[in-house]
Parts: sequence; C-alpha cells; structure tokens
Amino acid sequence: MNLLTLIFGVKCFVACIALLYAEKHDNKLGKWVFKITASSAFVLIALTLADVSSPYSNWMLIGFLFSFFGDVFLIKSNESIFFKSGIASFAFAHIAFIIAFISVGTIGISFLVSTIAAIVLMIYSYVWLKPNLIADFRAFVSIYIFIIGSMCALSGYAWEGNYRNGVLVGSFLFAVSDLFVARERFIKSEFKNKLIGLPTYYLALLFLALSLDW
Repeated sequence: MNLLTLIFGVKCFVACIALLYAEKHDNKLGKWVFKITASSAFVLIALTLADVSSPYSNWMLIGFLFSFFGDVFLIKSNESIFFKSGIASFAFAHIAFIIAFISVGTIGISFLVSTIAAIVLMIYSYVWLKPNLIADFRAFVSIYIFIIGSMCALSGYAWEGNYRNGVLVGSFLFAVSDLFVARERFIKSEFKNKLIGLPTYYLALLFLALSLDW
C-alpha cells in the first residue's frame, strides 16, 4: 500500500462520515458532494494500484467505474428511472468483477464454500424481498440478485487461484450493503439503512480495490 492509497482511503472514510450527516439532515447538496467524493476515492485507489497489463486489473477498473456511476444515479433513488439506472450500473459492475475473478481463479474448497454461502444469500434475499416487490421490479431485482450472487460465489474462485485477500470480504460486504439499499426502497425507508449500508458499501469497495495490490 502506497501513500496515495492511504490518502484516498482516508478521503473515502471522511467523505462517508460527512455523507451520513448529509443523509441524516436531508442536505441535498451535501449528498451530491460527499457521495461523489467518497465514491471517487475507490476509483482513485484502483487507478494507483492497477497493472494495465493485467486483465484482472482492467476488468476491476471497469467494475469500479460502473459502481461510481451507480452511486451517482442512486443519489436520486426515490425516482424510479434513476433507481433502475443505478441498479443496472451496479449489475454491469458485478459482471465486470465476475470476469476479473474468472481471469485469476481456480476450483478449490474456497470456491465451494463461497458458492454455498452465495446460494443461501440469494435465496434469503429473494424470499425476503418478494412480498414487497411490485411486478415492475420483480424480474429486475431477481436478475440482479442472481448476478451479485454469482459474483460472491466466484470471489472464492478468485481467492483460491490468486489469494487476493480483498475479493472474498469485499464481495460479500457488497452484497450485504445491497440488502440495505433494497430495504430502503422496498421494505422500510429510514436512516438506519444508510447508517449501516453506506459504510458497509464503501468498506466493500475499498477491499475490492485493495485486492489489486494484496
């Protein structure tokens, strides 16, 4: 880890705290400024650590960029078009991460364990959300759950092949943070979703970005 990585990591942490304050007080300008600041941090960390000759690095960078745009769309998540655009961006991010994981992975016990855990998480997520999904979102959310579940499963595949310590933790934290996005949208809108979901999300992306170096 170099100095720039540390600086960008601190930037992400401070901006996340400020973002939570803005969310708590419904400060619209603060939401835009601090979310973009926090989300740009993991992109910058990835850029400082990436090896442009590595397919893993390049696909991870694509994933981080899609995640960044997903964050921007979700600033206006109360509007259906922006919520769907945000989820679509994150789906493409997960697909990019999946391709990255496949490029370095191998089959082993870690892949088996992560696959079982991912299947349990997918089933739980769908059963939990289904009663609250209107028809317009049911297929959309189901596809998304399958994609992020696949990413979680393949994080064990990537770890087994390359021992990239950030991929396992980062992938499952990402999935957990998505549950709070879903809870906010479909179950109950309250600050607790942001209080838990946002730090979990940024921690997930930092772990994934650091996997470029670990």
